[in-house]
Amino acid sequence: MTKKNSELPEVTEKRILEAWKLSAWADRLLEEAGVGISIIDKDGKLLYYNKWAAEHLDRAPDYIGRSVKEHHHRPITNPRFDAILQLFKDGRKDPHHYVANPYFNTPLFVTVSPIHIDGELVGFSQFIMLKDEVQQLCKLFDEQGRAPFEKALFPDT
Repeated sequence: MTKKNSELPEVTEKRILEAWKLSAWADRLLEEAGVGISIIDKDGKLLYYNKWAAEHLDRAPDYIGRSVKEHHHRPITNPRFDAILQLFKDGRKDPHHYVANPYFNTPLFVTVSPIHIDGELVGFSQFIMLKDEVQQLCKLFDEQGRAPFEKALFPDT
């Protein structure tokens, strides 16, 4: 059973416009976020992946409802995956960040976070970005500051 809308943290902490319904927006956010998003239940079964994940990662419709461990490419991945999930089962609340290279040529920056409903751990979210893209953006910023980003937004200035 989920909490009434008025009891959700984003409402009580005033982090959402009063009476605004997030559900339709949340669905679009997941699909259009510009990063890979997967949702996994507490037993490690894949419940959802977004369009970006379908285009950049090893995801297929027949993976839905199956353990993600069935599709890991490297032997070390399953023990690491189990250890990450165990962190959250043991009470960790903060996201876990790591770099993975499951395809041997496309390093990924991954963030795994717990999903709680009514205080119960029900699953995990996985946000994925291409490490090289993130690294290039950070390098560009470190070397040139905001100028290249501003120029992309305002080319005539």
